[in-house]
Amino acid sequence: MRRYLPQLNEISLAETWPVLRAWCARNGRWWLASLTGHLTLLTMIGIIVGTMELSKPKFELFEMLDESAAQPEVELQKFEVGETPLDPTELTTESLTEFEAKPLAQDEQYNDDSDIFEESGGGRPVESDELNLGGAGMELFRDQPGPVLDGDGGVGIGIGTGENPGTGGAGHAFGGRGSGHREKILAGATKASERAVAAALNWFALHQNQNGSWSIQNFGDRCKHGHCNGAGLIQDSDVAATSLALLPFLAAGQTHQSKGPYQKHISRGLHWLVKQQLPNGDLAGNVPHQMYSHGLAAITLCEAYGMTQDSWLRQPAQLAIEFIQQAQSTQDGGWRYHPGDPGDTSVLGWQVMALKSAQMAGLDVSAHTLDGARRFLDAASSGAYGGQFSYQPGGQETVPLTSVGMLCRQYMGARRGDPAMIEGTDVLMAHLPELDDRNVYYWYYASQVMHNQPGPKWEQWNRKMRRLLIDTQEKTGCEAGSWDPVDPELDRWGRQGGRLMVTSLSCLTLEIYYRYLPIYKIGEKDQLASDVPAKVDSEAANKPAPPAAPQ
Repeated sequence: MRRYLPQLNEISLAETWPVLRAWCARNGRWWLASLTGHLTLLTMIGIIVGTMELSKPKFELFEMLDESAAQPEVELQKFEVGETPLDPTELTTESLTEFEAKPLAQDEQYNDDSDIFEESGGGRPVESDELNLGGAGMELFRDQPGPVLDGDGGVGIGIGTGENPGTGGAGHAFGGRGSGHREKILAGATKASERAVAAALNWFALHQNQNGSWSIQNFGDRCKHGHCNGAGLIQDSDVAATSLALLPFLAAGQTHQSKGPYQKHISRGLHWLVKQQLPNGDLAGNVPHQMYSHGLAAITLCEAYGMTQDSWLRQPAQLAIEFIQQAQSTQDGGWRYHPGDPGDTSVLGWQVMALKSAQMAGLDVSAHTLDGARRFLDAASSGAYGGQFSYQPGGQETVPLTSVGMLCRQYMGARRGDPAMIEGTDVLMAHLPELDDRNVYYWYYASQVMHNQPGPKWEQWNRKMRRLLIDTQEKTGCEAGSWDPVDPELDRWGRQGGRLMVTSLSCLTLEIYYRYLPIYKIGEKDQLASDVPAKVDSEAANKPAPPAAPQ
C-alpha cells in the first residue's frame, strides 16, 4: 500500500478510485483472509475464557457480584430509647424506622393483634433421617422434623414446612422470625423488650464500617452523636464482630432481601464476610481465637442462607461447615482455638450451633462430626447424672459451661425428663441472672436452655432476665440501644468483647422468643420433667432422683 501513497499525493481526487482498485486487485484477497482468520481466533479465545470464568465457584466471583461499593450509605437518625417505650413492638419495617420512644412503665406480655402470623425464614419439609441433629442414637426423634409447641417432641432440627422455601416455613426452625398474630411464638416478649431490640439494631446500623464490617475495637470511629466508649481488647476480630452484629438482624427476621431500613447494612455485611473466606472454607484466618470467629461467621452464613435460600450463599455456608468438620480434634472430638487442638466446651458450643443452623438450612452435616462432639461432651460432663460441664475433660464444672453443654445436649436429642437435664436445669435455676454477677455469655446460653423447656421455671428465668436487660440498656446519646460492658456492673467478658459483643448477646437474648422455637412441648398444663419418660441407661434408671442444686 505504501508504494501507492506517493502517487496518491500527485494525482487528483477523480483519479483516486482507479489507484485503489488496482491495490485491492493485487492485495485484497490476502488482507481479507488475514482479517477473517484473526477475528475467528479472537472469537474462540473469548468463548474459552468466558467458559473458564463461568465455571469458577460463585464465591470466587464475589468481587464481580458485589454492588455494595456503589450503594450510598443509608443515613439513620439517632434512636432515643426513653425510659420504657410504648409502641410499636413487632419488628416490622414501620417499627424499625420510628425513632422516638414514649415513657411507659410496662412489663406485661404483649402479642401484636394482627389476625395472621407471617412467618419469616424459609426451608423445606424434612423427609430424611440424615437431617437429624445428633447422628446416631436419634431413633426417638425421627418422627419429629423440627421444634414444636404441640406434640411429643422435636429436637430443633427441621428447616421449615412451608410451601415457599426461602420465604415461609410454618412455625418450624427459622419460621418464628416474623410478625403478626403470634401468641405462642412470642410468649414472654413485651413491648419494652421488642423496643429494646429495635433500638439495638439501630445502634448496630449506625456503627457499621464503610466497607460493610463491624469492629470490636474501633466502632467508636463511626459515632456521629457523641462518642461510645467500651472498645474491646480482642484484636483481629472483625470477622467475629461482623457476625455478632449481623445475627441480631437475622434473628429479627431482617435479611439482605427484606424491604426494610437495614437491608443494605445486612447486604454489605454479608458481602464483606464472604469476601474473607479462604478456599478451604476458613472465614477467620490465622487469628488468635480463630475457631471462635469462624464458628460465629458460619452460624451467620447458615442462618442467612436458611432464611432466604439465596443461591450465592449456599457454597460459602457449606464450605464453612466443612471447615468446622475438618478442624475437629481427632483426639477428643472437640474444638478449640485452632484446627486440630484438643477441645474446650466454650468453643465447641459455637461449632455445634453452626452445625445445627446448617442442618436447619438444609446443608450437609456429617454424622461422624456430631458423634465426635457427643464424645467430647461425655468426657467433659460431671455431676450425679452428667448434667454439669467443665471447660475441658477432667476439669472443674462451672455454671456458664453447664449452660453450654446442656444446650448442645438438647440439640443432640436429650429428652426433657433425662436425669442429666433435670440436674443441669436445677443448677441454672440456682443461679438466676443477677446484676452483681453479670455474665451475658452465660445468660445467652442459659436463656436458650430454659426457653427450650416451657413452664414455670422458664417464666421465672425470663422475667428476671428480661427486666435486667431492659433496665440496663443505654437510653440516650450515641450509645442508645447498646449495653455498656462495664456499667452499671462489669460484665465477666466485658473488657475482652467490649460494647459490641455485650450488645449482641444481650439483644439475641431478648430475641429468644422467636429466634428458635422451644424444643420440648408444652400442652394444656406444664409437664414436670419427672413426668416425661426418659431414655437413660440401666445404671442411671436405678438411681434415685437427682438432688436439687445447692441454693
